[in-house]
This record gives sequence, C-alpha cells and structure tokens, in this order.
Amino acid sequence: MALSPIMLTAWAVAEIPSLEIDGYRDSSTAEFDRVTCRTADDRVISISSPLTAPAADLQNAEHRVGQLLGAGVRERLPFGVPHTLAAGTHDSRRIVVTEETSGTPLSSLKDARVTIPSLASAIAAIHSLPASIVTRNIIPATTSLDSLRDAAGIIDRAHQTTKVPSALLDRWDAAIEDAGMWQFTPTITHGNLDFDAVLVDGATVSGVINWAGARVADPADDLWRVFARFGADDAAEFMNIYANERPTNDRRLAHRARFASELDVARWLIHGTDSNDDGIVADAVVMLNDLLAAVTDNSATDLGAPPKSPTTLVFGENPAPTATVQREEPTTEPL
Repeated sequence: MALSPIMLTAWAVAEIPSLEIDGYRDSSTAEFDRVTCRTADDRVISISSPLTAPAADLQNAEHRVGQLLGAGVRERLPFGVPHTLAAGTHDSRRIVVTEETSGTPLSSLKDARVTIPSLASAIAAIHSLPASIVTRNIIPATTSLDSLRDAAGIIDRAHQTTKVPSALLDRWDAAIEDAGMWQFTPTITHGNLDFDAVLVDGATVSGVINWAGARVADPADDLWRVFARFGADDAAEFMNIYANERPTNDRRLAHRARFASELDVARWLIHGTDSNDDGIVADAVVMLNDLLAAVTDNSATDLGAPPKSPTTLVFGENPAPTATVQREEPTTEPL
C-alpha cells in the first residue's frame, strides 16, 4: 500500500508532538514514498518509506549514521548534516523522519576552486571526529591492510584487461610495495564524498549529505576526489589547509589520495570491461593515456616512491616503442 504525503505527515506529527508543519510537497520516487516538509520554525524535514529492498538498505544505512550524528557530534562540525528525528513502522512499512540540511551541490559550481579553504576545513572536521563515538556495528570499520588489499585487487583486475599503459602499472606496483604508504590510522570517513554530497552557500560548505557509506577507514577515501577534480597546485593548497586544521602523523595521506584518484580511472576501465561496453572502455583508455602524460616527469604528482624500471608502454591494444622515463628524485607531497 502506498503511503500518501498526508499519511506520512500525520505519522510524523503523531511521533513528534512538537512538530508543526507549515507546508509540504510530494517528493516520492520509484524507490521511496516521501514527503518534504517545511516546519513552523523554518526547518526542512523529509519523511520517507522505502518501496524496494535496495531502498530499504540505503535508508537503514543512512538511519544508522543519522543516529550517530547526534547533537554532540554535530556541534563539532562546521556545517549541517541530516539527522534522524524519529523512526518506526506503519502497517509494516518502515518510516524515517530526517531533518535535512540546505545548500547548493558543489558539483553545480562552474569553478569549485573557490571553495577549497572551506572544503578542506570541512573534510578535516569529519576526519577529526573521535573514533570513540562509533560503537560496535553502527558503521563498518576497515584497516590499513584492507585498503592495501583493495588497491592491489584493482590493479590486478586492470592489468588483466591489457589496456593499461605499463608505465602506469609500474607506478602503481611501486606504490603497493611502498610499506610507508600504508602506515596510517583509520578515521571516521564519509565514504562517498563526491561533489554532489557537498552543499555550499557561496564559497562556504553549508552541509554534507548522503552518509550511507560512512565508515572507519582510510581518510584518503574522502580526499581522492579532490585530487581527481583539482590540479596539482590546487590539491597542494587544499592539503596545506587540511593539515593545518587536522595535524596528523599520516605523512603519506596526500600520496594515497592521489593514488586512489588514479585507481578510480582503473575502476572505470574494469566497469566497462565487465559490462562489455566498448564506449566506456575507449573512454577509460583515453583517460589512462592522459593520466600517463600528466604524471610523467612531473614531480608534483609523484606518489613518494620511484616506479619500477620502465617497460614497454601499452596504449590500449597497440604497443608503443620501448621508452625510458627519466624521473627526478621523488619529493614529499606538501601537507
């Protein structure tokens, strides 16, 4: 049975007697019965009930994090986050009431660089949350060894496609074998911090949404998109601000973030191969060749360890003549 906006609103008011609704609009999708409301005290809340099993899993994950982001945690963050106000069932249908946060998606800005100071401070604040606020099984937790194994698995799958330039494989293998790269303490991470999940007001981060992927993990998991979207100089500026906001002994964080941004291109190649989509594969090959050109002889993009001895460069399926890549001594990524 579908739950109408009136039914959802009535349920929420019954669960939260202090809630006064001034207006609402139906925001239902194929996955959710949902209504978005404006309250008398000028807050925005959503009341939703999942219609599919994947939607229910997503709602459960966001609800767990919504409970985690209590008032004490939110006070530590310089931006707004969605959080759960009430949860229950109606006629065996799960319903969650969430207070939303406002802003414009960062992805919609023509020049996201204007937000670098605020974005660096915002992500540093997330990673500075004490892991002690996470009790067992609220959100997943991974180790540095898990991160290493995941990266190695991606490289292995990418190698099997035979479409990755061998100089990139050498570069990535050197990063995997660099023990210092993987010595870090996992932190609370957002887990899916693309620029759609970051809300801004002008040049200031006003909110962060879509927390279903939150976990205790490598902070580079949140930072690699910065390296994917910004040039080396802008990424260095970002990391300098981040480091000032969150002093850490993790001296290789920037290297891992850049490494992860490169492996995301490999993931795109793997996706195209697995789905037999020649268009995606061709796009990924172009991106890999562009990446190779960007990092070759560019000390600003070093991963902290010299690659193995260069071998034949393979562009797509066509081998190029053997090329020796001369590299300067690696420099430490500014933190």
